[in-house]
Amino acid sequence: MAPTAEFCGIDPEQLGQLATSLRGSADRLTAFSREFEGKLRQNGVEAPALREITDIADWGGRQVSMLHDRIDLIKTLGNGAPELGGAGGAASMSAGGQGLIRLPDELKDFDIAQGLARMYGEDILVSFHGESQAKLIHEHIDKVAKLAENPQAAAAFFALLSPKVRDSLPNLIANTGSKTAKQDLAAFSKALGAALNAPALIPAFAQVRADLVKPADNKAAAWNRLALLKGANAPSDVRSAAARALALDDFAKKPRQDWRAGGPAETKAHGLPSDLVAMGLEVLAEDGAAVRDAFAKMGGAEVTLSRTDKMKLFLDYAKEAGTGDQVADAFGRVLEAGSEATTEKPGQHSPEAAAFALDAIKVTGSFGADLPTVASDSMGVIAKSYIHELASGARFDKAVYRDSGIGVPENWVHLPPVTPAFYLSPGDTYRFLKTFVGDKGVTDDFDATAAQFRHDTLTAAARLDAQGATRYFEDTAKMFGDLAGVQFKATLEVRGEMDATDDLIRDIVKNTVSFGIDGIPIAGEIVTAGWELAKAYGAGAALDGVTDRIETRVEQATGARADFVLRLKYNMASLLHNADYPASTPPTELINKNTGNLKSYDELTAEAKQEASDDKKWEQVLQEKLEPYERWMDSNRKLDDKAEDASTYQASERSKEEISIWD
Repeated sequence: MAPTAEFCGIDPEQLGQLATSLRGSADRLTAFSREFEGKLRQNGVEAPALREITDIADWGGRQVSMLHDRIDLIKTLGNGAPELGGAGGAASMSAGGQGLIRLPDELKDFDIAQGLARMYGEDILVSFHGESQAKLIHEHIDKVAKLAENPQAAAAFFALLSPKVRDSLPNLIANTGSKTAKQDLAAFSKALGAALNAPALIPAFAQVRADLVKPADNKAAAWNRLALLKGANAPSDVRSAAARALALDDFAKKPRQDWRAGGPAETKAHGLPSDLVAMGLEVLAEDGAAVRDAFAKMGGAEVTLSRTDKMKLFLDYAKEAGTGDQVADAFGRVLEAGSEATTEKPGQHSPEAAAFALDAIKVTGSFGADLPTVASDSMGVIAKSYIHELASGARFDKAVYRDSGIGVPENWVHLPPVTPAFYLSPGDTYRFLKTFVGDKGVTDDFDATAAQFRHDTLTAAARLDAQGATRYFEDTAKMFGDLAGVQFKATLEVRGEMDATDDLIRDIVKNTVSFGIDGIPIAGEIVTAGWELAKAYGAGAALDGVTDRIETRVEQATGARADFVLRLKYNMASLLHNADYPASTPPTELINKNTGNLKSYDELTAEAKQEASDDKKWEQVLQEKLEPYERWMDSNRKLDDKAEDASTYQASERSKEEISIWD
């Protein structure tokens, strides 16, 4: 077939005819050369040209062998089964309906793939054992990894590898005792992933693909397939189909059974869980589309459970099984993926991801602090990504009676630029916060996100209020006060009063002493300090019982008791001024010369401590510095009232107490 711009084809039958013709020609040339060379020698005549003819004939003979090998390869690769989800097979891979096998015109990599398949499948993995086998596997592993550069060649490799060897790769590699087992399996997985992601399947690989997504004969075989797929970065449909067929469909039908499948050698060598359910989840993790598809189809028509019921199955199993931590850890990352928590921007989530996240938040929240600890970091990731929804969910000013759902609650008032994709009830918000506030590191990460979101949202609200007679700033401050109060209440419940309050004090002290005087204040520290103040203000009565302890802690670090209320008011005033809310020009001494912004309470405190002397305590110096601040605010009544109201609204004692009703 003549080459075209798209494709170059080989007809095995015609290629066979060419090989036969070449063989006949080579034989005739050899016979001719021998006959005439003999006659010429009888007459004493040398004929070097005849030896060249013999060489040509020999070359032709060698080419015949190569062509027949090539024909066998092409026929083998062309013997395909229908593709996953398609009607194809060899016919679907042909060109122009002429039955020609659609393969790339560069077949060198196919020869390499065939050689590797023979070497591993017929020699290394079946004829060697122990240390020597491990050495041979690793010695050629770079060639396997390199197959990923040519997806069709990678597909040929797996198509030519015997199914028995292919389905046992993780086990065979681990049993060698190899120290590079994890790296070696990763190379095979990488090549498999390339083959699965190829734009068009080699017909014979279609059968491989079909085998990977059908139920295995036993749990050990299923574990091996999932282990090979784990690092393959397979397409979403393959991940979903394999995870379901090899583990999750049966789990949805009959969760109460022994799901241990990976042996000690395999799990240790590859760093993978032994639990088959966990392995199914591992294959889904990091692919949101695969996760959502799997939960939609899990169990097939026999299982009528809702998505939330299916989610609960995994958490119930994780709480009961000896391998529960493996399941919970993988399940947490599956929820991250299905929610697109790391791939979509907060406030801009797609409808399908948001609907999944809503279910995930409600289900995990129903476990609260009893959620397996290993899943808490994933809940923190979801919380950061869905900060718009959590902030809105903590609101007590409107529709406090609401149920969680996608629809906008009755009588709801939007607060720009907060753009939730769904609306949580205060109770669901509170319960979900309890899933991760017990972990200080996870909570700190969430607090950093909440602090920045609070700062940016209040700044945007102040700018909107500057353009008209709106009260977005006060209402937004109230929302964050509610969130801070609900979070603190959740922390009290999970960690206890002493731990929660001491932690809050440490953070406030840390942020207080971090402010410089001559240098430019670090924006992140200012932003974080504002959120810590909001939480301290929201803690309200919870802090009253530990006043002496607070004074002692703060005095040890800063020399004085922190005035939370006063600091929060100045924080509000700074946000308004920095957002260009209408006001007169502040006195020069109140402006940071490096940033041009109004100085914060902490900056003024730091200055006061530096300027203090034996004759004048720093508290007196601070009072003198705050006097022009207060005079300036008093002269700008709108800004002053707004800052006062916003700081008052942010006292979220109400939300902390009311949550007991709506939880």
